[in-house]
Amino acid sequence: MILLAAPAPAPPFQPPVIEGEGAGLEVMEESLRAAFASTSDFGPWPAGPWHVRIHPDAAAFEKATGAPAGRSGQWQGDTLHLRPWDQLRRRDLGAILRHELTHRRLRDARLRRWEEEARCLWAEGHARPPRAWPAAPPAGAQARLDRALAGGATREQAWAYRWLRAWLRGGPLPHPPEPTGATAESWTREAPVLAETVTVVWPAERLRGPMAVNGHQLSHRLGRTWRFQGAVRFQPGFPVGPLRGTVRIRAERHGWRLAWTASRTAWIAAAAEGELGADAPFEARRALAAVLDRWLDGHPRQHPAGALCPLTHCAVVRGGAMPGTIRAVEAAPPLDLDPRWAFFTGSAGGHSLSPRVVWGDGPAEAGSAPEVPEDRWTAWERTLEAAQVAALKRDVAAGLKPGQLGMRLGASGPYAVEALRLAAGRRYGWTTWPSNVCEGELRPDGSLHLKGRGWGHNVGLCLSTARFRAAQGAVAEQILAEAFPPSWRLP
Repeated sequence: MILLAAPAPAPPFQPPVIEGEGAGLEVMEESLRAAFASTSDFGPWPAGPWHVRIHPDAAAFEKATGAPAGRSGQWQGDTLHLRPWDQLRRRDLGAILRHELTHRRLRDARLRRWEEEARCLWAEGHARPPRAWPAAPPAGAQARLDRALAGGATREQAWAYRWLRAWLRGGPLPHPPEPTGATAESWTREAPVLAETVTVVWPAERLRGPMAVNGHQLSHRLGRTWRFQGAVRFQPGFPVGPLRGTVRIRAERHGWRLAWTASRTAWIAAAAEGELGADAPFEARRALAAVLDRWLDGHPRQHPAGALCPLTHCAVVRGGAMPGTIRAVEAAPPLDLDPRWAFFTGSAGGHSLSPRVVWGDGPAEAGSAPEVPEDRWTAWERTLEAAQVAALKRDVAAGLKPGQLGMRLGASGPYAVEALRLAAGRRYGWTTWPSNVCEGELRPDGSLHLKGRGWGHNVGLCLSTARFRAAQGAVAEQILAEAFPPSWRLP
């Protein structure tokens, strides 16, 4: 009998020296600890001290690393350099750290560049490697991938990341771009999170009352859970329509927690239909599907375990989509849009804004969104009472980022309009301050009178415009070209 020695236990997490300032320091160590644990199967952790440096601004990060604008983190020796916290918190911090910590685990593995990058992409969404990696590509493809990742032109690198994600999913592999003779450009896009499936969670507070699934009444015993696979239907009048995929239901104190896990395509279709309606023109649904596909690649998943919510915070989902919407998703045009700016809004009210104006970051150029006849959000007025204004001043810190739209409230401010709008929505309901295109008049009694246009943040694809232009005969490609200026797109 041959006795095999038990594998050595993985070394415990040794916190790095974290340098930087701001609220990010309070959560960074715990996030690193979680990323360290979830990447342990990808390789051994190198011995010795290590550092994490959160830079105060983007310029400092790029100067220290030479990294382009799209990257959030990069190793220099034993130091992981990260962008400023206000940028990290708008992205998926867990995915960024899992990606970068996997690079460190693989640094002595002697993998080819494309192999290492593929494993880091996989680690963003998986706690352990697959049982077997897909078959290696031909030698010529491997060489081209390595060249693109090492410093190819932006189009080449974009193709390389698309190719690696498709290879990992087992999907069709994209053709490489035709040579253009262009010299190497800086890489401007961060590798997105691999998303084979998407999970949407309805919190218990939104699903109260009885629950019947496929004709069977569920007993509301706290903590009891059910799992359904395939087609799932609820009782008439239930706020969630039929779903197809994996549905998990748990009885909680305030109602039922429902989690739906489905394919990327199924979620895009459900969200496109939830936002536009099943009766929206087909070309409008194609356009929104293209934006949602890019949004998934770059949007920060701020809910637990990387789930999405079924509300406007992520995208409205009321149930599975009709076949026509699924066809629209399958026919959605490719969109070379930087996923960080893949936004859509309910109505721009004829006044579209740029990401820079709303968030103080990103492109400064706004897209086109003409006024739509009979749009209820073409113009609106609201009045906030003095006590409500005082509460908003307490909720929102004064100060603006370069280029950001602001508003003074009497002698105080200026405050970012987007921050005021969100604070008003959380406190008093989302119709209290409908959009960012607005003017405010602080009256002698302390009340604030607002006049504005639009519904939402006014950035990106205007859904009201998409419906209108599609009804006029415009195709999705035209609608998207009008909504997203060239400066928002990948070169």
